[in-house]
Amino acid sequence: MAMVRFVLVWAVIWLLAGPAGVALAGGGPASLEDGFTVHLTAWAEEEAANDLLIASLSVERTGSDSARLAATVAEIMGRALAEAGNYPQVKAATTAYSTQPVYQRRDGQSERVGWRVRQTLRLESTEVEAITELIGRLQALDLQLTGLSFSVSPARREALRKSLTAAALDAWQTKAETAIKRLGGQVWRPHELQIQDEQYQPIQPLMRADMAMVGEAAAPAVEAGTSQVRVTVSGTAWGR
Repeated sequence: MAMVRFVLVWAVIWLLAGPAGVALAGGGPASLEDGFTVHLTAWAEEEAANDLLIASLSVERTGSDSARLAATVAEIMGRALAEAGNYPQVKAATTAYSTQPVYQRRDGQSERVGWRVRQTLRLESTEVEAITELIGRLQALDLQLTGLSFSVSPARREALRKSLTAAALDAWQTKAETAIKRLGGQVWRPHELQIQDEQYQPIQPLMRADMAMVGEAAAPAVEAGTSQVRVTVSGTAWGR
């Protein structure tokens, strides 16, 4: 089971006035001068298994006839999308498309010698076996694998965010209550809070050299790994 960690990062204290004790105040301060404020930051984090595989594949053609190149790229990508349609558990979408002139240096001047047409296909799935099989099939259709990485899926991330937010708020409240009490306060309440969530994602791409070694119809070997998901609570507590 993953371990959730709570850490108090820092505390900056402004003492303006105040006697001794501690309870959550029912009403807010008339002004910040009526007591003292403590600024605290705490977080909760958990190591989560990456369950979403993201792949980028592209088709590129270079030549002198831009219209013919565009037609060839469109035909190859059309076959790729048709193949992807056989895998309903994989989300497929075309992304970048570009037509660029190709220049060559001749007699000290740049001269256009042709065109380069390129289109990219993005795949996403939590079904690793299905998406890697599809990648192998798309490579056989003359697409090149240009990027491969893992992440935490939106559904898993949202579930973690809810539980970590509750844990981070509890940790912040404990820190605030302890700090106010140590400073002699009798009552306290949160004054202003900010909640942020972050994901420390170790990108695990398949390097170009490795891509070149993957056979046209071979599915790449992958390892999901983990990511750190963190929710941070930062804010000011008022006490007196």
